[in-house]
Amino acid sequence: MSAELSLRQRAMRLKLAGWAVTLICHTLGRGRDWFYKWWERYQAEGASGLRDRSHAPKVSRRAMSGELRQAVLKLRDRLMRRHGPRERYRLAGAPTIRQELECLGYAPLPSLRTIERVLQAAGRTSPAFRLQPQVASSDYPHWRLTHSNQRHQLDLIGPRYLKGSRRQWYFLVYRDVYDHAVYVEFQPKPKMETVLMFAVHAWQRLGLPDVLQVDNGELFGLTTHPGALSRLIRLALLVGVQLTFIPEHEPWRNGSIEQFNGWLQERVLAIPLRSPGQVRRELEALMATCANEHIHPQLNFQTTAQVRRGLTLRKLPHNFSAHLQPLRIAIGRVVFIRRVRPSGRITVLGVKYKLTKRWAHHYVVATLYTRTMTLKIRHQQHLLSQADFPFVGNRNV
Repeated sequence: MSAELSLRQRAMRLKLAGWAVTLICHTLGRGRDWFYKWWERYQAEGASGLRDRSHAPKVSRRAMSGELRQAVLKLRDRLMRRHGPRERYRLAGAPTIRQELECLGYAPLPSLRTIERVLQAAGRTSPAFRLQPQVASSDYPHWRLTHSNQRHQLDLIGPRYLKGSRRQWYFLVYRDVYDHAVYVEFQPKPKMETVLMFAVHAWQRLGLPDVLQVDNGELFGLTTHPGALSRLIRLALLVGVQLTFIPEHEPWRNGSIEQFNGWLQERVLAIPLRSPGQVRRELEALMATCANEHIHPQLNFQTTAQVRRGLTLRKLPHNFSAHLQPLRIAIGRVVFIRRVRPSGRITVLGVKYKLTKRWAHHYVVATLYTRTMTLKIRHQQHLLSQADFPFVGNRNV
């Protein structure tokens, strides 16, 4: 028995004995991603799932010769013909090709890696959009996503310009991290009212999430007065959404939406854009194609529409208008993920909090409880500090 297998088995025993995941990872010297990978395998397959799987392709290279290989290449060529709005936003990678083969009755199906090798050998691959390398961090908080509307992300792209115009335009982008449902609008340079209206439209269309994750831009949380709560924070509190701010200057922490943003710009900006109406028609086609045609291997090769079919989602009513009125501060929580500076300080909504230098470069989670205006700062599950939050402003703005 290998040492690695023994370590996996011990992790399962500790979990079954009631140990916290954080303590298991600390004891074994492994990360939470490692634990949850093997915990999910164990739940699905039992103890046998803890053993390494063979990386050999399920269909041999010899089996891929002839008819099946030709089918893969012809499907790729057909999917790459993007003449109209609908075809323009289709995917043509290995998951889509595999799904097409299944629909055509091919069996056994080749693995994704086998399909990728066939495409590479024939020179039929395109470079994928890649995020910048991330800084390795073992204590950055992670969440295990299991269902739709568990965690959403919101972002802006811009400024962008229409052909022959100097007016600034922006894409407002919203995405479900689990099932990849998307909602996109094209607006002039946005103000806070624009962002609030966009969030309401997204919640009416996709449903209210448990958590909405954003960066620290001025339209999301930054205010001119330290200790003030923006109207987006107030709106999220009012409808029962926990707003979570990623660390400052670390946009890759919103990796799901950043990845989508890169793909969106590659497809949409390749078209000569002359009017807002044209862009919005393109975005409707894009959203429809993403929902109904994009295949996601991590969702058991289903589309977003298939995953969401039959779900009862908590949506805002179509006549919702609270965002057009003064917004009171409702009872709830606002979360800020922060990387502690070398001085031992973090900043939350312009307010500085001092920790010890021992926590420098570590990630902490600062949670604001609006009932008492109390801020609690934790590293993983350990409470480091608790302090009053110096709220500034009117509770009804």
